Amino acid sequence: MKVFVFGASGYVGSSVYKRLKEIPKVSVSGTYLDEPPLFDDLTRLDINEPESFSDFYKAEQPDVIVWSVMSGPQEQQLTEQGLMHLLTHITPETKLVYISSDYVYSAGKGPYSETDPVTTLPDEHKLSNYANGKVKAERFIANELTNYVIVRVGPVFGENQIGKMDERTDRLSYHLRAGKAIHFRDDLFRTFCHVEDLAEVIVEMVSNDIVGVFNAGSTEPKSFYEFMGLTAEQLGFDPGFVEKASEEEEVDQEIPKNTSLHTEKIKELMKQQKT
Repeated sequence: MKVFVFGASGYVGSSVYKRLKEIPKVSVSGTYLDEPPLFDDLTRLDINEPESFSDFYKAEQPDVIVWSVMSGPQEQQLTEQGLMHLLTHITPETKLVYISSDYVYSAGKGPYSETDPVTTLPDEHKLSNYANGKVKAERFIANELTNYVIVRVGPVFGENQIGKMDERTDRLSYHLRAGKAIHFRDDLFRTFCHVEDLAEVIVEMVSNDIVGVFNAGSTEPKSFYEFMGLTAEQLGFDPGFVEKASEEEEVDQEIPKNTSLHTEKIKELMKQQKT
């Protein structure tokens, strides 16, 4: 089986890439954009460039594609250019595993299940580029493909396969080492997901005949304040330095306060795969 990982030098992608490299009879390739690459055998590629993308894809012809590229403020461009380039080349036999976000659930209140509708945010919303890029990507994939997996995930945390920590925990650690208080919201609830748990899910999706949409993450949602206090304690710091941030923020500038996820579907699937 030939697997290709777009974004193999990223925080999540590097863990997926390294895990796949350890599986016998799996040939793995990957891309990076920013120097330096995390692995010597990656290919530098701007997936928004149609000609170079086309030449590259035709040469590779993978059986499974993992899309772990994320671009934050440029997410819509990444969807409308890079992902669309991929969808014009992919064959019905090729499986796509796409990492999405809990931000696609912008209506109502969590916890959300996989069958709840995905909705876009108003263009003026400060998170609209990222959230709407993910919504568009999911709709493109569902309309064009049948052989796909979409994994929706909340905040990803923890040390990955190459020793990199998520930015939020890095910022927490920096403040605590300096003996400074740091503030997190107590009214925003999310389903947090360890980077290695997410990588395990992605590898499982690659390795088995599984299709569909899945929410991934822990069983119990937590507020940022509660979660980061627990993280501080796990790192050996006084959790008292984690303080509640102000909740005074305009509602129209926020994603819903609770975007937690029901994750029973994927947990049952993972249990079945291991028995």
